[in-house]
Amino acid sequence: MKANEQIEEALEILWVCLVDAQPQLNTESQLNEKLEIPLDQLVKEGLIEHSGGAVSFTPAGKKEAGLAIRRHRLSERLFHDIIESDQEDMEEAACQLEHVVKRGIEEKICQLLGHPETCPHGKPIPPGDCCRKARETKDKFVVPLNRLKPGESGSIAYIKADDSKKLQKLMAMGVLPGNAIELNANFPSFVFSVDYSQYAVDADMASAIIVKRRSPGR
Repeated sequence: MKANEQIEEALEILWVCLVDAQPQLNTESQLNEKLEIPLDQLVKEGLIEHSGGAVSFTPAGKKEAGLAIRRHRLSERLFHDIIESDQEDMEEAACQLEHVVKRGIEEKICQLLGHPETCPHGKPIPPGDCCRKARETKDKFVVPLNRLKPGESGSIAYIKADDSKKLQKLMAMGVLPGNAIELNANFPSFVFSVDYSQYAVDADMASAIIVKRRSPGR
């Protein structure tokens, strides 16, 4: 493992211990047992400080730790929600992906997932600038089809089907990633147009079609 990856891993562990409501694990001796690198190295990097046996983040350290834990939990969400990996594969893949995700890609993943607030384990994902902007405008870039208003359109981001029959049925309708889609009506069923054809589905089926909503004026 590279040195910078070791630091990121250490910062994530510290975040869980110091921020995720586990104050019983924040003593210097306890943390040294959990980390693969000594706390003194993080002190030299200006990421943490300790006094009287207690450990805390510096402002710079908390910022870096928040970014590291955000990348990790977004990666978990990606593999859980879209790739539908099992628990063990999700953890392993997320650990590998988080170290290569750059800021621009991180925000695109966050947008694709609809700015999730928690990871698959229910732990909070520190919000990024893209999340704050989405909340200010009360708008989400990626939403299920059943969250669109009649007349809204976009392109299909992915299909979140919980069984193969549902997936096959949607694909037979032309519901494929990248295809343009428009919601025509939302009652009594969800009527949408895709690939020059019109279809009607129930709310459960509509919620499986995840759409990149088209911005106004485009």
